[in-house]
Amino acid sequence: MGIYVNRTLNMKQIAAIGFDMDYTLVRYDSHAFEEMTYKEIIKKLTDVKNYPAPVKNLKFEYNRAIRGLVIDKPHGNVLKLSTYSKVKHAYHGLKEIDFKTQQKIYQGLVIDLNDSERFSIVDTTFSISYCVLYMQLVELKDSKPELNLPDYKTLEEDILEALDTSHRDGSLKGQVKKNVKKYIVQDNEIVKALERFKKHGKKLWVITNSDYEYSKLLLDYSIGPFLKDHKHWSELFNLVVTAATKPRFFTDKMPLLQIDPQTGLMKNHHGKIEDGIYQGGSAQSIQKSAALSGEQILYLGDHIYGDVLQIKKTCNWRTALVIDELITEIDAINKCSHISEEINLLMTEKIELEQTLDMIFDKEIEKGKKPDREKLQVHFQKIEKVDKKIGKLIRSHSEHFNPYWGETMRAGVEPSRLAGQIEKYACIYMSKISDFADYSPRTYYRPKKKILAHES
Repeated sequence: MGIYVNRTLNMKQIAAIGFDMDYTLVRYDSHAFEEMTYKEIIKKLTDVKNYPAPVKNLKFEYNRAIRGLVIDKPHGNVLKLSTYSKVKHAYHGLKEIDFKTQQKIYQGLVIDLNDSERFSIVDTTFSISYCVLYMQLVELKDSKPELNLPDYKTLEEDILEALDTSHRDGSLKGQVKKNVKKYIVQDNEIVKALERFKKHGKKLWVITNSDYEYSKLLLDYSIGPFLKDHKHWSELFNLVVTAATKPRFFTDKMPLLQIDPQTGLMKNHHGKIEDGIYQGGSAQSIQKSAALSGEQILYLGDHIYGDVLQIKKTCNWRTALVIDELITEIDAINKCSHISEEINLLMTEKIELEQTLDMIFDKEIEKGKKPDREKLQVHFQKIEKVDKKIGKLIRSHSEHFNPYWGETMRAGVEPSRLAGQIEKYACIYMSKISDFADYSPRTYYRPKKKILAHES
């Protein structure tokens, strides 16, 4: 896979590289983890919220949701938006909303995602189970009113509360601890890339919201076995900051605790931050202790809001996003590239036919010259024939992507909202940290010149 560039980034000027841990430095088996999360949410809904027994019979459908979707809570709808926040695709429960109904509800207006009372964003890989279950419960509520499930908005709030509780009370991490091999993907190329960065004099930081015990478990499993130049991951990373409470880590000044790696015990830390393992603190404090400017620090995460948006607003660090979905997305794009080329050729043919047709009608309107009806019919038939070919190819193209939502990074011909956010906030992006292994740590990443509409 490659490194994809939105803004110029000269790695020779980067002195420190920070990494989020979960879904960034440490790769998860998304399907396994989200299915486990899904079951835990259902358990909490039925045991704590007293949801009816049939909810326990629901089955996890991983493909029902993708990252970047938006939940319209009062309506029970799930939306896919373009980068311009226009609705391009929608479901109510498990039923696709047809275009006319979609237009009636949303009227082609820009969706105001600042309205958090109405809209909720599926913005992390950790949110897939939450979105899938919401769609299923909306469907269950509509099909079985006798179950007296809560209204659509309360359903979303209850699911989100159960998910947040599962993260806080250790239910999910407890399962990972019991079976690390099931949920965590080992990738020796990640360690290869990290040690190469280290050889080039880069300071390496881990900044994670996970606690020390969980962080140690995952780093022991995913980093430790593949080290060549270091005896332990604590030698590889100059700083490991646990329980960082991002995004507050980038905006607030919180107490910093130093952790004894042998015992896990913590003590207050004041003054200059030396290499070691810590809890809490702030981006400003570690930047100041490292005597670096924001432009000399690159931070990599998987969460647009928790990892990179606040950095752009407060710290001026350089940013990179790890987008796990790119692995399957790019594979699908490559497999159906020939279909895309055929569609483009047919679209060119269709445009030429439409232009000829427009010229015929122009003469009628502007010069009073009546068109030859037989010739018009021939043109209409040609356009219809091309449309049928394009429709067949589009259906064939869509079979390579998510069966419900299509391409993650596109909403029709426009970039999806997720793609737009990546472009806006990430200097570079990639599918996994190990993609760095194919690039020199001195690489000067330059974006390709974008062709504007008037230049094409």
